[in-house]
Order: sequence, then C-alpha cells, then structure tokens
Amino acid sequence: MSMTGAEVLVDGLIGAGVKHLFSLSGNQILSVYDATIGRDIELIHTRHEAAAVHMADGWGRLTEEPGVALLTAGPGHCNGLTALYVALMAESPLLMLSGHCPEAQIGSGAFQEVDQAAAARPVAKASWRVERSDDLEADLTRALELAVSGRPGPVHLSLPTDILEAPARPPQSAPSKGAAEAADENLDGVLALLNSARQPLILAGPAMGRGRRWSAVEALAAATGIPALPMESPRGVNDPALRRAATCLANADVVLLLGKKLDFSLRFGRPPSFSEQSRFIQIDADQSELREHAGVALRLCADPWAAARRLADMARTRSWNSGAWRSDVESLRVDTPADWDGLLRPAASPVHPLGVCDAVQPFLDDGAIFVSDGGEFGQWAQAGLAAEIRLINGPSGAIGSALPMGLAARLAYPDRVVFVLLGDGTFGYHAMELDTALRYGLPVVAIVGNDARWNAEHQLQVTTYGPDRTVGCDLLETRYDRVTEALGGYGAIVDRAEDLPAALNEAVASGLPACVNVAIEPAAAPLFR
Repeated sequence: MSMTGAEVLVDGLIGAGVKHLFSLSGNQILSVYDATIGRDIELIHTRHEAAAVHMADGWGRLTEEPGVALLTAGPGHCNGLTALYVALMAESPLLMLSGHCPEAQIGSGAFQEVDQAAAARPVAKASWRVERSDDLEADLTRALELAVSGRPGPVHLSLPTDILEAPARPPQSAPSKGAAEAADENLDGVLALLNSARQPLILAGPAMGRGRRWSAVEALAAATGIPALPMESPRGVNDPALRRAATCLANADVVLLLGKKLDFSLRFGRPPSFSEQSRFIQIDADQSELREHAGVALRLCADPWAAARRLADMARTRSWNSGAWRSDVESLRVDTPADWDGLLRPAASPVHPLGVCDAVQPFLDDGAIFVSDGGEFGQWAQAGLAAEIRLINGPSGAIGSALPMGLAARLAYPDRVVFVLLGDGTFGYHAMELDTALRYGLPVVAIVGNDARWNAEHQLQVTTYGPDRTVGCDLLETRYDRVTEALGGYGAIVDRAEDLPAALNEAVASGLPACVNVAIEPAAAPLFR
C-alpha cells in the first residue's frame, strides 16, 4: 500500500515508541497532523513553539527517551531555537521536527523559506533537511539514535511539505548502533590515578546526573569510596544545590569528569575554584571537548555511561582507602547555614524564599516532583529543596522553561503531584501554557515567587554598579493567581509563610492547574563559601 511521507514519518515515530508529539500547528505540518488521526500517538498542542520544545526537553530528561517536538516552518521553527539551546546545554535527548517550504521551491523565495537546518545547527547536536521522501525512514532512525547516543542532545530535521505529501517507502526495521566503549587498559589508567589520590572527586555532567546514568555514577562511587557530585547548574561551582560541598572542589587532587565539560561552569579548572595541583581525567563521548589543558592528566573519548559501568566493575576487584573524605563531602552537601533558621519567620510579610521551601518540602518527601526555573527565587528553591525527581533550567542559564517542563513531568508521571517554582518575571514567558494544562488534564501547582522585579539582574546591578544605579528591573505586583483563575484554573495569593501549607493543600486538592502567588522578600541568591 502506498504511503505518503507524512504517514511514513508517523509510522516511524510510533515504531520507535514515541507516544506524544509536542506541537503548535501551521501550514507546513498539517499533513503530519492528518497522519496522526486514529493512530497511537497524541498531539499535545501548546500555545507557543518554545513551550513545545521545552515539553519535549522535559520528557527527554525524565524518561531518557527522545521527546519529539513538531513545529511549523519559518517563524515557528525560529521560535523553537532558544528552547533547543536549553536542551543542548542540558544534554537532553530530543528530536525537533520542523515543516519546511517545498523542496522544489527552495531558492525561489518561497513562503517562509529559511535555511532552517543552518539556523538550528549551532544549537543542536545535529541538524539537516530531509531531501527525498525515500530518505525519511533512514533520516528519522538516524536522528533518534543520535539524540540518545554518546552525550545525549537535541537533533533537528527539516521536512519540506512536498516530501511529506509525496509517496514514500514504508518504514523498515534498522539495526541499532552501539556506543563507543573505552578499552580496559585505558580504564586501568583511570583507576590507577584515582587510587593514587588522597582526595579524589567525581563530577558528572548534566546527562550523567540523571536516571540510569547517575545510577552508574553512584555505583562507581560506592565501589571506590570516591564522592560524586552532579553538575547541571548554570552557576556551576556556585550551584546552590551543592551547598557547601562546592567548597571541596579546591581540595580535590584528582577529578574524574564523567561527561562533564571543563568549561565556564567549572571556571575552566582554574584557581581559586580548583587547586593549581589538581589533575583532571576526562571521559567524554565528544572528541571536541577533549581540549588541551595543563591540568588534564588523561583523556578518553568514550561513552561516559558505558565507562562508568565498566569502571565500577573493575573497581570492585581492587582495594580502596577513601578515609573520611567521602563522608565529609556528602555532609557538606546537605549542611545548611546556621542563619537559615532565623529566616523562617511564620508571620513575616513578605515571605522569605526559604519559607516557601519549608512549606513545599513535605510534599516532596511524599513523592511530589520538583521543577525549578532560574533567577534568584529559583536558586533559593534549588538550595532549599530536595526531591527524588527534579528538573531545573540547566547550564544554558535561560529562564522560562519551568512551566512547560512541569506539564511534561505530569504527563510522564500522572500519579505524582508536580510543583513548579518560578519567579514572577519567569511566569510571564509561558503563563498561557496553563491553558494547555487545562485542555490536556495536566494539573500542576505553579508557585510564583512575586517580588515585583527581575531580581537576578537587579542584584547584579547592585553588585556591579551600586544600589543607586539599578534600572529596567521593576515589575508590577500582578495578581498572577487571577490570571490563572481567568483561564479556568485555581488561584491563591499568600503573603505570610504560615498561610502557605493550607494554600498548597487546597491547590493540590483542586485537581486543576494552579497558581499560588506568593509575595516574597527580594533576597539575593544564597552563596556557600
């Protein structure tokens, strides 16, 4: 039976186990929409293309399977590029499919003609345009494999409308490709360096800090007695979630970087974040990340996940003496400053961000999912909250992803409560995705820290230029709870910490997408020294 390119595409996605297409409609992808009718795949129709990509990103991080976003051409494609960069930096498995002007019209000034593959290439692991309908099957298979192999990341395919509408070969099964593995003799060298160290440390990159990959890191830490820290914050060595454990970086004499780039987030491995004598071991799937660096003692181009598993197996056959180093690092990671208790004032108005954390933590202890955006309120949330499952904005430092990622979390875990903590400025990016949440029955609780300003930039201006030279950061004390109610959700406003538990319980019990609008103290993000 003859199939169109769009039908081949949908068949290929279903065959790969894809259940959801995060999308916003447009002329050039209507053939794909039509091909989904009656099939075992659901369109999740968002209010902005960036939100669709953020949802695919959240899905990819949580499930370790590629989230798939489907966008239209030209402006629609370009609207998704910032979110694609967020996914790239977070090492999230993702496939972004973009409709494209007809192949036969390229170069003639076609409607919404853009070199989309070139535009996406700097913010994707790979990016190309499908050039023939008969290539769809192979291109889709290749893209999905690339998204999850080695260092996971987003892949983009542009799909010309005439290729989607033309007859194409039906999908055929294709063999899966294995990841590159490091030879045991090279891993022997890694273990020898670690075993010779007095205070070794393992740092895991964003992808290696999640799911099965993090389990492999934890197994290696258990086998060697070496402390391991995940590194996924744009604030790097000042990651608030690491608390005082970040102060141990300068004391580490050998540092194993498992898929962790030696980049800005690690201050390029230089003092004072690290000692002049610190030596690094890099294991990375990307050869381009194994750059020359005076402190690097060993470089291996290999899949860090496979390497971590094999290192753990090999380490169990050796003797290790870590002393108190690992327990010291782990203690510092959960330690809180002595003055934090004094910030928890139940009747104080506005509420200190830690007061919000104090009210949310019991829900997380019961299995709720924690999603955090960036900004100062986000840093307090990441420092003050611990959860089995958490999503943050990631190394890109971009803001605005939390609400759509929260919807993806609810989709992936329909039986768990999802809390999304974000600032008032950040809420404005994708507030209309509460409409998406209502349409698809995805109740999340958005806690908006409302200090009526872009506080991260305000704090930078105060630090850099002085308190009398702050500009362009003020916002209104907007009733975001009422915005949510107008869309059909649940809204509440809180200005005292003692009222938060009841408001959060009512928001969860409503069964609706909810916004708890909290008047917060505009506190600078916590720093641990």
